[in-house]
Amino acid sequence: MANHTFTLPSGVEAETTELEGKHQRILTEQTGKNHADKLNELLAALLVRVGSVKNPSVEFVGKMLSADRKWALIQARQFSMDFDPTFKFKFPYASEDGGIKQEAELEVNLEEGFVFTPYRMRLESGRLVECVYGEYADIERTRTIELPKSGDKVTFTLLDAVGEKHAQAIPKNQRSSHSSILLRNPVVAYKTESDTVPIKLDLDKMKLKDIEALRTAIKECEAQLDTEIMFAHPEADKKPQNQKEVVLDLLGTVAFFYPSEAI
Repeated sequence: MANHTFTLPSGVEAETTELEGKHQRILTEQTGKNHADKLNELLAALLVRVGSVKNPSVEFVGKMLSADRKWALIQARQFSMDFDPTFKFKFPYASEDGGIKQEAELEVNLEEGFVFTPYRMRLESGRLVECVYGEYADIERTRTIELPKSGDKVTFTLLDAVGEKHAQAIPKNQRSSHSSILLRNPVVAYKTESDTVPIKLDLDKMKLKDIEALRTAIKECEAQLDTEIMFAHPEADKKPQNQKEVVLDLLGTVAFFYPSEAI
């Protein structure tokens, strides 16, 4: 079968081959690597090219913009499954009746599940417009906005696979509304007598209108791609309200790439 050519949210054209048994080992072997690193290795083994970059390395994949990396993984998986709109998988859980291990067979319709909004970085007539890049090296990864209250000019970086990895390393009890912003490394230009130096923003001291403007700008500029699914727990009638539904990141599960595997 010929390779599959598709367009990333950044506008760069990419090409992938399909998953084979050797790729399954990348995700399932106990190598000491975390799942994100395994996904990078998997994607590097699958991508034939990104723009004119042939056989991109693990290092290249590890620096791809977040939505581009996710879209490439989804396209490789869907291509390998002949774009089957249905994802069937087994969901294990402990029964509320005595904690007995159970397994539910579930089915998710993917036909309309994967849609992205593209990266938008360029201002035209005061409006952000889609940026279409031909080569990955040409992508502008930073954006500068002026905060409405303070007037400070803040520069932030688009989230990439490196930032995602940092996000996963943050303990849940240390995450806050600031975490997602800090992953974009927002800085403000500070002028001294001899130079202009970037300094990190103190989000705690920012006015609400400024921090909301920054968060909005990040969402407007970055491509949006949702890889999570939500389904009712098999024993939802026995669960408290906050546990009746299960949220699952498809890319975070081996079963998405190999449905015969249990989640």
